[in-house]
Amino acid sequence: MKKYLLLLVTVFLFSPLTVRAESDENVTRRRPDRPSQVEIKEIRQDRMDEFKDNMQEGRSNVAENHANRLEKRFAFYYSRLSNIITRFQKRLDILKAEGKDITSASTKLTAVKTMLESAKTKGVESVSVFKAIDPAKFSEQKTQALAARDLANSARKLFIDTHSLLKDALKTLKTIK
Repeated sequence: MKKYLLLLVTVFLFSPLTVRAESDENVTRRRPDRPSQVEIKEIRQDRMDEFKDNMQEGRSNVAENHANRLEKRFAFYYSRLSNIITRFQKRLDILKAEGKDITSASTKLTAVKTMLESAKTKGVESVSVFKAIDPAKFSEQKTQALAARDLANSARKLFIDTHSLLKDALKTLKTIK
C-alpha cells in the first residue's frame, strides 16, 4: 500500500503540468470596452432621475389610495349610522302616535343628527386634503400628510362619538313605556 502511494505521489510531482494559454485578442473580445467616466456619470444620473420619477409616482399613488379608502370608510360609517337614525326616528314616530312622551329621546336624536353631519363634513374635508397632496413637492408632502391624518383622525373620532351618543339615545328610548 505504501508503495502505491509513493508511486502515485512521485507521478504527480514529476509529471509535466499543462498550462493553457490564450491569445490577447481572444480575451479582449470577451470583455467589452469600459465606458468613460463621463458616460458612467450620465448613466447614473439617468437612473437616479428614473428612480425619483418612480418614487414620486409611488407617493402620489399612496396618498390617492389612502384618500379613496378613507372616502369609502367614511361613506360606510355615514350610511350605517343614518340608517340606524332613520329606524330610530320611525320608532319615535310610532311612540308619539301612541301618546308617549318622547322629548328626551328626540332631543338626543337631533344632537346625533347634527354630530353625524359634522363628522361627514370633517371626513369629506380630510379626504380632499389627502387628494390635494402634491407628490412633486417632497419637502411639503410630509406636513400635508400629517395635517390630513389629523383631520381623518378627528373625523373618525366624531363618528365614534356619534355612535356612542346614538347608543345613549337608544337607552333613553328603551326607558319610554
